[in-house]
Amino acid sequence: MTARIGIDFGTANTVVARWDEARGRGEPVPLDGIDLTRSGGGVRQRVVPSLLAYSNTGTQRWLGAQVVDRFADPDVTVFQSTKSNVTGRAVDIPRAVGSRRITAREAATQFLGDVTALAVLAVGADDLEVVATAPVETFDTYRDWLVGEVGAGIGAARLRVVDEATAAAVGYSARMSPGDVFCVFDFGAGTLDVSVVRVEDAGGAGAGVRSIAKVGLDLGGNHVDALLAEHVAAETGLCHGDPVTFNQVFRPLLIAAEAAKVELTHAARSTVATTDPVSGREYRTEVTRSRFERLLRDKDVLGRANRALRRALEGAAAKGYPADGFAGVFLVGGTSLIPAVRDLVNLQFEPELVHLDRPLEAVAAGAAGIAGGRELHDHIQHDYAIRHVDARTGTYEYEVLVEAGTAYPTQEPVRSITIKAIHPAQQRMGIAVYELAHATSGADLEIVFDALGGARTVAVTPQHRQERSTLWLNEDSPTFLTADPPAAAGVDRFRLDFRIDAQKRLTVSAFDLERRTWVLAGHPVVQLA
Repeated sequence: MTARIGIDFGTANTVVARWDEARGRGEPVPLDGIDLTRSGGGVRQRVVPSLLAYSNTGTQRWLGAQVVDRFADPDVTVFQSTKSNVTGRAVDIPRAVGSRRITAREAATQFLGDVTALAVLAVGADDLEVVATAPVETFDTYRDWLVGEVGAGIGAARLRVVDEATAAAVGYSARMSPGDVFCVFDFGAGTLDVSVVRVEDAGGAGAGVRSIAKVGLDLGGNHVDALLAEHVAAETGLCHGDPVTFNQVFRPLLIAAEAAKVELTHAARSTVATTDPVSGREYRTEVTRSRFERLLRDKDVLGRANRALRRALEGAAAKGYPADGFAGVFLVGGTSLIPAVRDLVNLQFEPELVHLDRPLEAVAAGAAGIAGGRELHDHIQHDYAIRHVDARTGTYEYEVLVEAGTAYPTQEPVRSITIKAIHPAQQRMGIAVYELAHATSGADLEIVFDALGGARTVAVTPQHRQERSTLWLNEDSPTFLTADPPAAAGVDRFRLDFRIDAQKRLTVSAFDLERRTWVLAGHPVVQLA
């Protein structure tokens, strides 16, 4: 029997869905014992809390819903919000578990590997195709982790990776008609992804989607929890003087802040409270919805979300798809449940166009749809550039090879350049290819867990965001051309034609200008996102 499933590994919740051919949509896969139901958009939805716990001896391991009531157990080490550690950008301090030291990235791999293995058992298929999802803004890193580390544990199953925004769009495309354009506003615990897509007629395969514009933002519900917890800490006089004590109190304060955030989606006020496990002192304050929303405005959470939405809409309009022609807008992710977030979306669209429909399951359902054969027409999500030294200033300059929004595969070159040797009699030549992200898109703080399981927030400086905004993709193999005979310094030697193939790879064909012959044809240089 053949089964096709989608897996959405979220910062707070993970969802597994299976393609239901009869219904023409992805349906959640029950994972008894580790999943639970949570409210969202007026319906109960199946999710696996993204939690992993070990006994302090290292002899037992708990997963998902089994961990929810173990946070206060001193004999248990709990890992949460591990998705942010996959990229290597967040501080990842190993924690002692028995005789081992385990990083949050290792815990993420263990968690998702366990969930995937249980999903494979639940569907009971001898032929399995899995589509997993990754954030738009950090797609390359997540894809490599999913394929190289998590995928290694699923045996003969075929694994593909798509971005979360596209998966959500495919999930909702089933209720749209060919030619319809719609927007997906996916605001989860870790990231915000906004995409504008057009439904395509894929013939016998049903409807597919063509991506028109995408914007990713490193901002989510965890960031909101941290801001609320910091507010409560300041209001109640939680002192930073003793970092160990502060971290031990701040972690349960984060959990209480998350609970209050959820309650404030439907209530006018909530209480955030926790107790110092050593002194017994209680830290408690009441937060009204209006105070919570003022905090979101003051800390520019709503402003950044609104600017991301506007960038996506402007990108779509520039390609001939203005917002007043959209057939629908779908809110996805738990942070979309915050009334102030819904309000900022409603200000951009007619209210009847905006839908909050199964926001926690939508991405996994769309991934299952892609696994089930829903056709996907995508485009390149980032700018890709070569780096060279400006002869006048001596500083690095970036020259774009591939612009974000480029459709692929390409028949004609997306860019042609000539390169020359910089040393006399140079033989090995090549280029350095960089992915350019949006340095202004990152969060201004992130949550860090210490070796004892305590938590704190640390600032992300503009310099750190700038450093994170460029990624050297071919650092291990920047040279791929051999000049024979050796090249003269300062003289054009190779013409390079760049294309993008169906596997989303940047390829190069190289013409030796001295020998007047082609030396490379369609050689893969880097994987694009």
